[in-house]
Amino acid sequence: MAPVKYQEILIDEQDKAWGTLFKAVVAEYAVTTLFLFFTIGTVSSNCHTADNASLAGADKSLESAGYGTCFLGTGNVLNIAMAFGFSIFVLVYCAASFSGGHINPAVTFGMLVARKISVSRAVLYIVAQCLGACTGAGLVKAIDTHGWRAAGGGTNALSAGVNNAAGWGLETILTMALVFTVFAATDAERASDTAHLPVLAPFAIGMVVFLCHLVAIPLDGCSINPARSFGAAAVAGKWDDQWVFWVGPLCGAVMAATAYELFFRTKPNKAVAHPSDFDIEGGVKLPEVSAALPAFSGVEGLKEVKETSSHS
Repeated sequence: MAPVKYQEILIDEQDKAWGTLFKAVVAEYAVTTLFLFFTIGTVSSNCHTADNASLAGADKSLESAGYGTCFLGTGNVLNIAMAFGFSIFVLVYCAASFSGGHINPAVTFGMLVARKISVSRAVLYIVAQCLGACTGAGLVKAIDTHGWRAAGGGTNALSAGVNNAAGWGLETILTMALVFTVFAATDAERASDTAHLPVLAPFAIGMVVFLCHLVAIPLDGCSINPARSFGAAAVAGKWDDQWVFWVGPLCGAVMAATAYELFFRTKPNKAVAHPSDFDIEGGVKLPEVSAALPAFSGVEGLKEVKETSSHS
């Protein structure tokens, strides 16, 4: 194993191009702002619907899961899950070429654990994500105060019957699914073998976010993103169970990153020598031929190489 260069863990060569790093950090701030605006805004607008209509089968457990005074029916849960999933799909697609489109401290932490980014870049990303989350949640509060209040600010909180251990386990498992999907969808070796993989990566990541929200909205509002929980809580001033929405996702990120890198990461293809590349004494014939080839071209050149070999 090659020796670890600790200075590269703290700051890599890409980080020394401050213009590029600055653009990446700004991109993380911008897309996380939009992410919270789209998603908390959807929660708020769905609370308008829930306040003004009698919804058959409304799930009142959602009130204690961080959704204020409004009761959300099955259709509202589906709307909110779709908003989270499709927001990630669009925003990852937009930001991928600038910053990688993390939009989530858990994803950033997983990339750090796998040594795909440096400590300095990870810290700047997480700060930008948290600030962006606060900005996005603040915009929703300013624009739709009534819906925002009814939604409890869109904060995460454990619903009745879900204890801290269950909440931690839920967030850990769901974030493992998310981060594992991110690693699988962005595996460079898989992408080189499968042409459509880079195109589908944002969609796959968005879909796993959608599925996670279908599972967890009634239980804890679904975080799987510490910045999302932090931004909503900071603007609303509601910090209930906040540690669950940091520790759970970060644990899940570490587990997923470690498992993927150790057991599932696609290894680079290595060329295997064919038996005909060797003569009976064990010498390799390829270097001799390849050294002669640059001097010739086309069929005539190959004939000349053959004649040269027969005379030697």
